[in-house]
Amino acid sequence: MKVSLIALRPKYNSYGLFSIAPLGVIYLGTILKERGYDVTVYDEDRSHIFEKGNDRLNKEILSSDFIGISVISPTANKAIELLKEIKIQNPHARTAVGGPHMLGNEQAEKFARYADVVVQKGAENIIEDIVKGKFRGVLKGAYLEDIDSLPVPDLNLIHYSRKKFLDYFMLTPISTTRGCPRNCEFCTVSNIHGKVVLRRSVDLVIQELRQRLKEGYKRIFVVDDNFSVHPSKRIPLLKAMIAEKQKGKWFKNIIIQDEVPAILKGGNSYVKMLRKAGIETVMLGVESFDEEKLEAMHKQNKKGESEQAIHLLKKHGIIIYAFGMAKPELDDAVSIRKQFRKLKEAGVEYADMTIETPVPGTSYWEKNKSNLIALNNGEPDWDKWTFLYTVIPSRYITPVEMQKEVKKNMKRFYSISRALKMLIRGNLREALTIFYVWNISGKMYG
Repeated sequence: MKVSLIALRPKYNSYGLFSIAPLGVIYLGTILKERGYDVTVYDEDRSHIFEKGNDRLNKEILSSDFIGISVISPTANKAIELLKEIKIQNPHARTAVGGPHMLGNEQAEKFARYADVVVQKGAENIIEDIVKGKFRGVLKGAYLEDIDSLPVPDLNLIHYSRKKFLDYFMLTPISTTRGCPRNCEFCTVSNIHGKVVLRRSVDLVIQELRQRLKEGYKRIFVVDDNFSVHPSKRIPLLKAMIAEKQKGKWFKNIIIQDEVPAILKGGNSYVKMLRKAGIETVMLGVESFDEEKLEAMHKQNKKGESEQAIHLLKKHGIIIYAFGMAKPELDDAVSIRKQFRKLKEAGVEYADMTIETPVPGTSYWEKNKSNLIALNNGEPDWDKWTFLYTVIPSRYITPVEMQKEVKKNMKRFYSISRALKMLIRGNLREALTIFYVWNISGKMYG
């Protein structure tokens, strides 16, 4: 049986700088391949889903017996159009959708009009039954209880038909945990994977890292949403990574996503281990330096802690990619400028500011779903759910002013003069990164 699994992408999004393969659908594809299915993974960053020029469906996808689509909110409109096209051109193909957008019950019910199966939460334990057509309608998935049962993702399943500038920033994903005990109001992670942190065994993680080295990959992105949430439980893995690195061949860069409280709890010795293990970049969820805003978002950071965490990471030579977030109910032009100024003063190399957006399946959605202003014919205009638009009313400045202020400060942070300085110093990759973000920031925010 021929299976096509698709990851759709918005034109611009808050991770626009990075080209990260869609690990969730690759896991599903690998499971199916090991059971004898003919599987191809189509990632819109790497493949044309619709044929260029006439918007007709890719012929290889169209010839599939089963087509699965992973949907995030800003690709919801595109996903529905794709499902309609599949039913017109190949009505015999079975279709299924999953992904974060399906956490909303209303959204899942709407997609059930177009797809044979809609999966909420995880599908690894039931993917073969879905492919075989044993289910119909909205299906409640389940959290995995043992993530060691997952195979090493087969990256060779990814189809390539397009190249672009982002390939220069391509990162190879690896998962070492699932779940997050935090309850940030804008995040879907705990709803998808649960609040209990499950860890892959150290031996399996090292085995996968060794395999990626043999395959020639140079930059690793650890997709765990909160790498250091329990720092003491990370030490066995870090020790094993340090031992592997000391053998000689290792990755040019390993990037993790992390939180401020965990970095501070780990302390000096822990951060030193991160660096020795080859972790050169930490994507740090700062969100804000304002305590009122942090409390409103249900963040664990306290006043002054973000600065402390940044200082600690920089002390050990770790590059920081700080995530900030403008909150429509609390931020204005002054507070947005202040955040960027503080990031510069703290010496953060890279920063990204999004605009808090209510996503189905989050408490922020429940609070704001009747208060949306980004509408099309009375329904949410999902194309704007990229965390780059103001989709609910803003209190102190207009929604457009908020977008413009974020955009303006992003362009200031990533200036042409800064890119030229990097270039003069011989830091080509850094110079290209800065120039790219400066350029793309002018297009991203509406």
